[in-house]
Amino acid sequence: MVAAARIERSGSGQTDAKRRAILQAGRAVFLKHGFGGTSMDAVAAAARVSKMTVYRHFGSKEDLFAGVITELCEQIVADELEAMLQRDPPQALRAFAEKMIAIVFAAETVELHRIVVAESRRFPRLGRYFYANGPEACIAMLTAYFKRNRNDPRFRIRDPRRAAEEFLELLRGYAHLRALLGMEKGPSAREIDARIDSAVRHVLRT
Repeated sequence: MVAAARIERSGSGQTDAKRRAILQAGRAVFLKHGFGGTSMDAVAAAARVSKMTVYRHFGSKEDLFAGVITELCEQIVADELEAMLQRDPPQALRAFAEKMIAIVFAAETVELHRIVVAESRRFPRLGRYFYANGPEACIAMLTAYFKRNRNDPRFRIRDPRRAAEEFLELLRGYAHLRALLGMEKGPSAREIDARIDSAVRHVLRT
């Protein structure tokens, strides 16, 4: 029994390692060649596994891309974001905002966003999946935080959901569109500070 359990755990570990390798390879190939230019053969070669192994973990290129999106979204909506919101409100919101800006304007995030937008017409499921597990998850987390604190006199919150969306939009602004269009890499340090100040003032009585 013990030997069998050891073998099962070992097999599971190898399976997890291969899945991670495929996802890492998939992300790299998608970022380099886009969705249309990516083949499962190329991903298999980059991950150093057989194409059959790739298909065993992900039944199609769409499923693999959804897996890459899931991994990215899990990094965005990490436990550390929830932990940040346990601090005193001014510090909590600033820390949350700084982390969100760093993630949203990261080169990989911007490139994956471009790919999702480009492919969402052909594969609407990818667009819905990206939104639900990325932006929507962040909005929901911030909405829950504002609901918990809406009676705190330091906050000025009438509609928690709307306040969450407006807070996040103030962080992104048109700088995010310019980044998606390749016009600039992202806001400067001074602009980031100004955006965070505006967002915090929008929901706190400072």
